[in-house]
Amino acid sequence: MVPANKSQTSPNTFLLMGIPGLEHLHVWIGIPFCSMYILAVVGNVTILAVVRAERSLHEPMFLFLCMLSVTDLVLSTSTLPRMLCLFWLGAHEIAIDACLAQMFFIHSFTAMESGFFLAMAIDRYVAICHPLRHSTILTHAHIAKMGASVVLRGAVFFSPHPILLKQLPYCRTRVIAHTYCEFMAVVKLACVDTGATKRYSLSVASVIGSCDGFFIVISYVLILRAVFRLPSREASVKALGTCGSHVCVILVFYSTAVFTFLTHRFGHNVAPRIHIFIANMYLLVPPFLNPIVYGVRTKKIRDYVLSFLRESALGGAQGRDVFLQQLHSSALDICPGWNSWPGIFPWLVLCAFLLGLVITVIGNATILCIIRMEKSLHEPMFLLLAMLSVVDLSLVSVTVPRMLGIFWMNAKEISFKACLTQMFFVPSFYVTESGILLAMAFDRFVAIWHPLRYTTILANNMLVKMALAVLARAVAVLTPAPILAKRLESFQTHVIAYSYCAYMAVVQIACGDISDHIVYGLMVIVASVGFDLFFISLSYGLILHAVFRIPSWEARGKAVSTCGSHLCVIALFYSPVVFSVLAQILGYHMAPHLQIIIDNLYFLVPPMINPLIYGARTKQMREWVLRILHCRGD
Repeated sequence: MVPANKSQTSPNTFLLMGIPGLEHLHVWIGIPFCSMYILAVVGNVTILAVVRAERSLHEPMFLFLCMLSVTDLVLSTSTLPRMLCLFWLGAHEIAIDACLAQMFFIHSFTAMESGFFLAMAIDRYVAICHPLRHSTILTHAHIAKMGASVVLRGAVFFSPHPILLKQLPYCRTRVIAHTYCEFMAVVKLACVDTGATKRYSLSVASVIGSCDGFFIVISYVLILRAVFRLPSREASVKALGTCGSHVCVILVFYSTAVFTFLTHRFGHNVAPRIHIFIANMYLLVPPFLNPIVYGVRTKKIRDYVLSFLRESALGGAQGRDVFLQQLHSSALDICPGWNSWPGIFPWLVLCAFLLGLVITVIGNATILCIIRMEKSLHEPMFLLLAMLSVVDLSLVSVTVPRMLGIFWMNAKEISFKACLTQMFFVPSFYVTESGILLAMAFDRFVAIWHPLRYTTILANNMLVKMALAVLARAVAVLTPAPILAKRLESFQTHVIAYSYCAYMAVVQIACGDISDHIVYGLMVIVASVGFDLFFISLSYGLILHAVFRIPSWEARGKAVSTCGSHLCVIALFYSPVVFSVLAQILGYHMAPHLQIIIDNLYFLVPPMINPLIYGARTKQMREWVLRILHCRGD
């Protein structure tokens, strides 16, 4: 906890509290914040490098984008490093001059970002409503003047902030209930009337935000009016498509800004942690999201980055050293209307996969955090659950990012070595997860059949041995896969009809006899999935046998309920692979797109659903999360 006694601190310093009520989670909160900062720096530096290197991008829109990237870099760098020191090192103390400097940079560069959004809206208006005069109206001289005006406005309007606060006496406390030096949080510490100072700050913020927002809306109203007058529907869609990235980042920026402003003005009943969290998102999300949105939706930037990565990764490799990962042509019929809207399906798939990835990472990281911090959960079942969460995180990490690259950035090329690496890790983690589910079934069997010997049978050393056995089996069974695939001499085609490097998908495009590879693939399924399913079924058969011998119906229900979460996860995990294998055995040939979807469900759905099921059905975890959020009822 932050010390509250002002006599313990220097009169020239403030103390940053962080997020009130969540101090014990600061270490964990710092992890996603650090990740967002790294993405923001890498993304914005990439934008600047690409625009500088590619002459065709020396256009008004991309020059404004460079100004926005510089603003994002300054904005995130002025807050995140100091915030991470607070979260990870407990560095609560900050000098008053450093605090005022941080405050100036935050507020002035936020105003600059809003101004650059307005400049980009004007650029889109001129490009669509006056396309023939675009290059003459928005010359480099005019762009420089607009950029200088935006910077000057931000500096002039917010320079009084540190000057006014420097003159105030602070005799109450020096603890700032925030993660950074925010104007309103600091001004509350003064022991004199600060009404005029608050009114000035709110007036400046509201005038700048409302003026920029008003003119942005006017620009897009004029743009829509011009677009709807176009005779061709295709031309209208193309014109609106050039505004998509800008609209996305504007919505993200202004929605959080409006919420923050309204909570300052009217939200006296909003919990401090909610206000501080949204204020952090206001500073963190736009700098990390802007380069992603513009980089992905801008074809020139996307193509430049992909060509650079391809040259770096492949080094000009040709022949069998490069595969093209893409969906089979018949898979284009998955989404009705694909032929008329070729860009919609990848974005819909992207949104679903990206949402699944976010839920998976947050859910499994939460499971690990809770089990680590709650000593009552240091039991065999929850330790095995922690292992399952680690495997789930590993599984999505080796598949979903690469898959998003295919659907989002059209990055279909993959080197042969990278393909072999993915071919090993994807099924290895899948087999490992299957083994952990078997271990959890064994845990339920021991808990119900031998409750008095439960802790002695499943001691920590026993759990370690089980985990090592599961991991060793996966490595032993799957190591031959890349070795055998590497021995394939030639291929009929370099197009893999999958969204990842599946062993059988690579084998099926090889020339020559592949019967040995097919036998090996079936042996892997039998030795892992078949073996695990058999013993899981046996465990639950014995569990049901023991449950039905219990005389009390209430005791039976309680015993079975302890297995509910595990049964749900097992059904969800094994049903896709069982369905696929049975369809092949019975001679039912699925459409390629259906086969690919089912195969993707192997490693997309269980990692996302597992933490939701265990979090909702496990009382200790549910109460722990609710206790953090202060959502428990009376």
